[in-house]
Amino acid sequence: MPTLDTRLLRRNPTVEEAPLQGEMMLFDAATSKFYVLNRSMAVAWRCCDGQHSVDEIASKLAAEFSGVSPEQAAGDVARAIDDLRGLGLILDAS
Repeated sequence: MPTLDTRLLRRNPTVEEAPLQGEMMLFDAATSKFYVLNRSMAVAWRCCDGQHSVDEIASKLAAEFSGVSPEQAAGDVARAIDDLRGLGLILDAS
């Protein structure tokens, strides 16, 4: 049985965003770096609003992309969240 991940995450308020043809461009002023998120990472980014758990984000990703199983979505979201957190782009909502 998979472990439930109920952590709530939020976008770093100092990071600016701009849509880019289904993808998302981010600018982190603290590091002066730009990032381009693919469609699935952009879905995860948008859901990091302090209201959605990691599991809810995975469910949203599975619903958004046909042919993506809930298990695959969970793995993709876990990797995306780890990457975004490691870059300081998202934070724990608590």
